[in-house]
Amino acid sequence: MVILGSIALAYLAGSGVVTNTSVVARGMFRAVRHAVDGDYRQASVEAVAALTAPAVMSYISTSALVMDVVDAAFHLAEPAVQEEEVPQMPRRYVA
Repeated sequence: MVILGSIALAYLAGSGVVTNTSVVARGMFRAVRHAVDGDYRQASVEAVAALTAPAVMSYISTSALVMDVVDAAFHLAEPAVQEEEVPQMPRRYVA
């Protein structure tokens, strides 16, 4: 069972590395194209965007996950919140 967990973790880490590398490489390629054309301002913008893209993608994915969890928790708790409070008799404890 440990082997399957290790394989799954390696797959997830590998796919994340490949995705992030592809995003950064694509952005850097665009930056080089702009630099070759002489548009250094746009080249610098593309380079900074390429280097920050993995962090932004991680932030967006994490915030979407958190919002989904909060939404599901709200839907689970909503009936209890909307339920009318029923008056109860006070309990007497005999010591």
